[in-house]
Amino acid sequence: MTWHFDHLAFNAPDGQPIQDAFNVLLGLTPGRRPPFPFPGRWLYQNGEALVHVIEQPALDEAALSHLAFRTDEDAAVVLKRVQGSGLPYQVAQVPEDGVLQIFVQMPGGLVLELDAKSRV
Repeated sequence: MTWHFDHLAFNAPDGQPIQDAFNVLLGLTPGRRPPFPFPGRWLYQNGEALVHVIEQPALDEAALSHLAFRTDEDAAVVLKRVQGSGLPYQVAQVPEDGVLQIFVQMPGGLVLELDAKSRV
């Protein structure tokens, strides 16, 4: 199973300061974001969404939410591996994209998002 870095995500009370910082430092620009049922923005470089910002106004400051990796492996195979790990996880799906998101709680508190297409 081969994995590729996909994106990192932040939770923030307001996404504009993060967007501005990534624009000034790395030249990232806002772009398309699937219609998730919560506010946010995606920042792109060369057509790739590298930074996701999840806007949560109740927060006091921005914090790293998770790191995401993607694979071409079928989502069912990835889910089986995650289940076999014994680590806690949650599953979601990207609206309109058919990508299964498996959020795995790693030791130490880091959350990994593992993205794979469902071939069902």
